Amino acid sequence: MGIMCSLNQISLIKYMLKTLERPIIKRFNETDWEFINPESYDNEIVADEFWKAVEILDYDDKRAEDVFKKLIEKYPFYIDAYVHLSIAFRNQKKTFESLLTAEKAYNISRECLPKEFNSKKHKIIWSWLENRPFLRAYLNYALESIEHKNYEIAISVLKDILNFNENDNQGIRYTLLETYLKLKNFDKAKKIIKKYKDDFSIEFKFGEVALAVLDGNTKKADILLKEAIQTNNFFIDEIKKEKHIKPAPYRIPGEPFFDAGIPIGSVQQAYEYWSRNKDLYKNKKIIEYFKYK
Repeated sequence: MGIMCSLNQISLIKYMLKTLERPIIKRFNETDWEFINPESYDNEIVADEFWKAVEILDYDDKRAEDVFKKLIEKYPFYIDAYVHLSIAFRNQKKTFESLLTAEKAYNISRECLPKEFNSKKHKIIWSWLENRPFLRAYLNYALESIEHKNYEIAISVLKDILNFNENDNQGIRYTLLETYLKLKNFDKAKKIIKKYKDDFSIEFKFGEVALAVLDGNTKKADILLKEAIQTNNFFIDEIKKEKHIKPAPYRIPGEPFFDAGIPIGSVQQAYEYWSRNKDLYKNKKIIEYFKYK
């Protein structure tokens, strides 16, 4: 009996110690709040292990998965480890595990917010490095929710991020706009375009053209199109294609094996944007409009 009590006490102590390893968020000034991670994993040794695993994502996702799992086993409230474990799962098509892990990271992050935190006036800004895991956790959960067609959850989370970080360093407005377009909630889509009226991107400029076409306002669409083409002059051809084939990765001259991402204004960007919004751009009314441009 005495041994059992001792074992229970030890388990309780271990649990309490783990609970103390939760990150906390504190007010930095009148409006800004900052995350503070526990010393147990806020150090160079753990950070080096974590970032080495991040570097092999997309190349050796199973090995990255194993590293993130070990980190989480040691540090159960390590938000960024959960976020990147979710990505490792997603890359391996483990969709159920990816969603659950993303939700876990989101819940840990959300539970860090104290009662006195007022989302209408308090901010968690991206420029504070310690806040980035929190903001990444929210975005990753929103992306997973979209992947699983839980659009209302995604919209709610995306709006929260914009409230936390108005500068929108993560490009939340683009994901939010595309989500409204998926839902055919064109009024909300117009409102977000109006809110970011100075945004000069393929998403906003061609999105505004498409909405004008759907409204039957071709004169407005023609005016908007002149500016939209400046963001990407390959996109009109992409819309008109009967068969859409993903282009080869963009390569830097002299670096034939280095994937240089998706440059703005490139054929790769035109395809990726079409692919994310193909339900919208398969609309016959929109296709017919662009066929004559």
